[in-house]
Amino acid sequence: MIEVSAILEALLNVLTPYTLFFLVLGVLIGIVAGILPGINGAIGISLILPFTFGMEPATALIMMLGLWGGQNFGGGVTAALVHAPGAASGAATLFDGYPMAQKGQAGKALGIICVSSSIGWFLSTIMLAVIAIPLAAFALRFSAPEYFAVGIFGLSMVASMATKNIFKGAIATLFGLAIVTIGTDPFSGLPRFTFGRFELMDGINFLVVMIGVFAIAEVLVQVQKPNVQAKVKKFSRELPSWREIRALLPTMFRSAGIGMLVGTAPGAGGSIAAFIAYNEAKRFSRKPEEFGYGSQEGLAAPEAANNATEGGAMVPLLALGIPGSGAAAVILASMILYGLRPGPQIFTEQPVLVYSLFFGLALGAVALLILGLLLTPYLALVMRIPKPYLITGVAGIAFMAAMAITGLLFDVRLVLLFGVVGYIMRKLDFPPAPMILALVLGFMIETSLRRALIMSDGDWSIFMTRPIAATILAVAILSFLYPMLREIVGRLRQRSAKQ
Repeated sequence: MIEVSAILEALLNVLTPYTLFFLVLGVLIGIVAGILPGINGAIGISLILPFTFGMEPATALIMMLGLWGGQNFGGGVTAALVHAPGAASGAATLFDGYPMAQKGQAGKALGIICVSSSIGWFLSTIMLAVIAIPLAAFALRFSAPEYFAVGIFGLSMVASMATKNIFKGAIATLFGLAIVTIGTDPFSGLPRFTFGRFELMDGINFLVVMIGVFAIAEVLVQVQKPNVQAKVKKFSRELPSWREIRALLPTMFRSAGIGMLVGTAPGAGGSIAAFIAYNEAKRFSRKPEEFGYGSQEGLAAPEAANNATEGGAMVPLLALGIPGSGAAAVILASMILYGLRPGPQIFTEQPVLVYSLFFGLALGAVALLILGLLLTPYLALVMRIPKPYLITGVAGIAFMAAMAITGLLFDVRLVLLFGVVGYIMRKLDFPPAPMILALVLGFMIETSLRRALIMSDGDWSIFMTRPIAATILAVAILSFLYPMLREIVGRLRQRSAKQ
């Protein structure tokens, strides 16, 4: 039941200068953390956690939520400017953000990223406040068969991501799934494909692969190109116009809904939501051929979905005490340290805290919009850095980020290895996106498949007899076949037109 007095008290608490200061500080720290490759929301929140113990729990949690949202935006900044996403969730952003920046539209790209991130964040907060308990109840119905179906649906997007050659896209996907199998078997505990190296016992970190395939591969590509300084127009002319933003609103709203829904499923984070939103934006677009070459819709969709997962991940966290992502898991640990017990009882025992988090999330979206637009002129200056310094800096940051992930020099070598792999893929026209998508979904697909078969004693019909799983799998099959059928129909029409 809604308590008006608790809502008013929460609003007054959030609007105090003390709380607003730490909210803005959290967003700023998050933007900086997001720009640095390898520093994701979970790492950033973990780093500031020791400094929040003297604060009020609501203020500390609001600061962490601000950092989380700012980090998502910062990851998109580096994806667009230097082809190196600062976090896994920014991988889909570089598909159209980087081409826009290379066209001299860096400021416009960052403006779209900022507005999309803010709108996705704000809309997910509204949806969180309105439908938290019903959505949590729906997510609770998901079991291993449903998670497997969601993973297969994600892989079905390979057909859309590899428009030039679906066969090459399938090979890249299989390569990504093969990488996922390296490490300790999650069920038997036996090592798989570790070749006697203890560094591989935990598998290959996704960020290590991503930094190599995107950042280092881009460095190798840029080294071969002539040293031509990128021209950046005056920033005042680069911001997206209101007409452009208005045209993107349907894409942002749809992507925010996708991000919210995906975020409610534990383990399905911003990277999965971003890829799904990107794929759906391409389906609905009137100009799908522009995707991958600087499409504004292709840039707005993943960013709106990415930030919307924050509100989605808070649904199972607050209503069930189940974190929906790595960052949410750190926030859950923080709440426990503060003596709070997330779950259905928190809505009755701590209503002021819950409503404070709702208001904090909403104001965080506004703070991101203001700070993002104010900082964009300075962030766009990255394009004016001389090319030799820029690629050297990107390589240095990439290697330092790899070292910071686990503290092992072995990961630095892996970054270099996957940089060469990414470079070869670029030269042979193999799309890296399907491989990255397989890395994101591979572990969930494997574990969910094996758990589902354990549940059914090896009976594969479990995926057909559970309505939710069967529906998702059917949609996945249609999603995979649709691009091929569209291409066949297009060729038939061309032949009939010639005749």
